[in-house]
Formats: sequence, structure tokens, C-alpha cells
Amino acid sequence: MKNKKTPKSDQIEPGITSTVKTIFSKTTVEDIINTIADYKKNAVLKYLSANNIQPSHTLIVGTYLTGAKIANDLVKRGHVTVVDIHPQVKSFLDSSVTFKNSIYELNIQQTFDLIVDTTGLGGLSSEEMNHLKAPEVFLAENPTSDGSDEMIKKIDATKNRLEYFNAPFIGQIFTEGLNTKTSGTMSLAVEVMKNSMHEVLHKEGVLYSVSSLDFYERILFQEKDTAKFLKTIQRPAIVVSSLGKIDPDSIIEKNLKKIYSKILVE
Repeated sequence: MKNKKTPKSDQIEPGITSTVKTIFSKTTVEDIINTIADYKKNAVLKYLSANNIQPSHTLIVGTYLTGAKIANDLVKRGHVTVVDIHPQVKSFLDSSVTFKNSIYELNIQQTFDLIVDTTGLGGLSSEEMNHLKAPEVFLAENPTSDGSDEMIKKIDATKNRLEYFNAPFIGQIFTEGLNTKTSGTMSLAVEVMKNSMHEVLHKEGVLYSVSSLDFYERILFQEKDTAKFLKTIQRPAIVVSSLGKIDPDSIIEKNLKKIYSKILVE
């Protein structure tokens, strides 16, 4: 994922008449995704730093958004291998990261200092974990959040995965703050846009507001079109029709700041 782009200068244009203005957020969907993924990445880095852990060989299972962020940072400090069943997500990774399509492509004798599982719901199986040697540190992203229903909580296998390895350091990446059903980066990004759109609607003089909601994951995982995915998420996150000036970016930022990611240690 790219870094935040320089805002365009033409964020306001006339509406149907000169009385009405159309206001585009400078914040794009991509900016929101990057910010949330950074929260998760920074939680991992903070945990490693606090425990004086400096992994030289890292394995990350799952590339989509969070995994890529973590991989692209840790590869500056050591060797990083990423495993993902979707080959198209390789384009999110730094060229120095080693990419594999399956756990079984790894040498069963290979050891890693750190393993990070970001696969969430329906991810790593016990058979796949049996192919891996216990690392010094094992972190798994918990797919549940503060708004998860009982069905989602029931299928969450984070605890079982954490108990599988007898690792000296284990923890779960837990993200909350918007009462979302899951902690997925895209789930959180969509909630930020929805909440921001509704908040904008309550501002005086606003006729209506729309957010750039789309089934982005289908573009990436069904159409397998990475270029289209990256282009689509560069849209302004919020567009507002208003009689007066409105700052959608400050509202988006406020909603983003409600999100908090941390490492839970039992």
C-alpha cells in the first residue's frame, strides 16, 4: 500500500447551482486503510520493542493489508518470509520479502524467531501449524472486535492457535473502538466511512453525503485485479453536498482516532 498522497487543490466544485457546493474529502479510502493497518503494525512493533525482541527471521502468514504492513517494516531489520494463498497480493510487498503460496513450500526444518498469523477467520489449520517449528515469539491477530456477535466469537480460533506453540512469548493482536463485527482492516475502514458520512449529514446546511463504499475485497480476491483494487481505493472517502463549508477530513480523523490496537497477553 502507498503512503498518503498530497491532497489535491480542487476539493470543492459547484453543485447543481452555484448555491450548492460539492466537497470532496482530501482523505482517500486508501489513506484510511493505511492508517488502520499502521495501528496494528505499530502495536506489534511496540510489543517487540518492550520485550527487547529483535527477530532476524520472521514468518508472516497472511499478506492482505496488515500482514503486508508488518512485513514491509520488519524486512528492514532482518529476513522476512510471507505465506499467502492469493498470489496477487505479492504486489503489496517489498521486493526484499520472500513470498510463498503455501506453508508446505517452507522447509520443515526451517526455524523462525517470530511468527505472525494475520489470517483471522478460517486461517491457519492445525495441520499447517504442525509443519512449523515453535518460534520464540508467536502473535496471532484476533478477528473479533468490540461488536462481534456470538456466531463470530464461536468460530474464532485465536486461543487455540496461541496454545498450539509452546513459545516463550505469545500474544494476540486485538483491535477495537468502533463496535465493528470484526477487527478486519477493511471492516474498520468501511465503518469509519459510514460513521463519518452519518456525522456529516447532521451538520447544518448539508443536503446529503455519500461515502466511497464498495466491495473492494471482491475486486482483489474474486476478480484478482490488484491494479483495479489500488485504483478504486484512491477515491475520496467522503463527498458532501452542502450550502456552506464543511470539513469532512476532520470528521474522518476523529473516527479514525477511536480505533485502538494492542497486544493482549494472557
